[in-house]
Amino acid sequence: MLDKIFSKLARFVPEKWRWVLNHDGFKRYFANTGWMFFGQMFSLLVSFFIGAWLARYLGPENYGVFNYAIAFVGLFGVIAPLGIDAILSRELITYPEKSDELMGTAFVLKIIGGFIAFSLTCVAAYFLETDYLIKFIIVIFSFNFLFAPLNVIATFFNSNVKAKNNVLVITITTVLISILKIGLILSGLGILWLSVIFLLEAFFQSFGLFIIYKNNGFLIKKWIFNKSLSLNFLKKSLFLMLASAAAVIYLKIDQVMIGKMMNSANVGLYAAAVKLSDIWYFVPGMICGSLFPAIINAKKSNQELYKNRLKNLYLLMFLLSVAIALPISLLSKQLMFWIFGNDYISAASVLSIYVWAGVGVFLGTAVNQYLMSENMLRTIFILNILTMATNIVLNLYFIPLIGLNGAAIATLISYLIIPVIIIFFSEFFKKNIK
Repeated sequence: MLDKIFSKLARFVPEKWRWVLNHDGFKRYFANTGWMFFGQMFSLLVSFFIGAWLARYLGPENYGVFNYAIAFVGLFGVIAPLGIDAILSRELITYPEKSDELMGTAFVLKIIGGFIAFSLTCVAAYFLETDYLIKFIIVIFSFNFLFAPLNVIATFFNSNVKAKNNVLVITITTVLISILKIGLILSGLGILWLSVIFLLEAFFQSFGLFIIYKNNGFLIKKWIFNKSLSLNFLKKSLFLMLASAAAVIYLKIDQVMIGKMMNSANVGLYAAAVKLSDIWYFVPGMICGSLFPAIINAKKSNQELYKNRLKNLYLLMFLLSVAIALPISLLSKQLMFWIFGNDYISAASVLSIYVWAGVGVFLGTAVNQYLMSENMLRTIFILNILTMATNIVLNLYFIPLIGLNGAAIATLISYLIIPVIIIFFSEFFKKNIK
């Protein structure tokens, strides 16, 4: 099937480039990226439109409470994986013969991280939140951390260019959860039941990964925990974990700050605009995740090819992000009305600003691949800290000044600064901050 597709595509490609379409490696990465794209696109579109229906059903106030709780729990989400996912992926690509030892060690570490994240989230909710409904929802959401360890299986499939397996699990989970959400809406149930469905999503996905891993001939009982390897993991992932913590904070903090400085209804309005903007954020992660093995392999064999691939990746990310942001920004009012309804139309101005933050997200994802391939973990940490600090300071200034639009402007500025600096001054960082 794939060979037929490439033979037809070859007719439209100059003869000197046709060898690329016949290259086995290119076909493999193309197929992997294709599975990731169509699977993720299906799941995200279904989830998005069901989510829009939920937003209409709940109204800005309850939708704001729900998203505030998600953002609050998200602030502790970095603790569960302990920053080892990227390290695990790189090690699985480099040492495939040690996969059972790598998987077993990462799994145990993520179990520990999950329990720590769960405990800290519950304690923080108890002391920082006064609304009992929000407290209860946060506790329900925090159980997600206990299912996170099995996500090492998804990392395993990605590193082996077998994204089809992950896509299958995500697609089935999306269908099941969507049916439950539709049932909730038709039954007239509230956000407590929605919170339970949110928890079931994590359970279904983890269970699905376990089943498909087993069906592919792999056994979890073969996983081995290696204490010295675990210490090596933690040593390598320290800066990544801290960097991820900073990244999670600047991704979630705007909604938490709006909830504290304004009210839940404003969180709901802002969250609706964010949903319409970040539905596309899977694209850079999908492309970079699929191409990461090719970038690492190029670095081993040909530095010039490695640099060219990075430049092409940056250009691709920029063009894709602008192609997405421009029409959404121009049609923001119509989109908010068509998708979320008249109650959310006042968030159109937020959408027209916030959607351009996607340019920074796309470029930032590509830049992160470069920094990972160069093992510049300290640089990732420093840059994420700077982005986090910039976002918080700008939110503190702009939210009281111009409300929700101010939060969108703060996000836009903070997301764009760092990727642009790295792209133009990468050699400086490489020489001075490894």
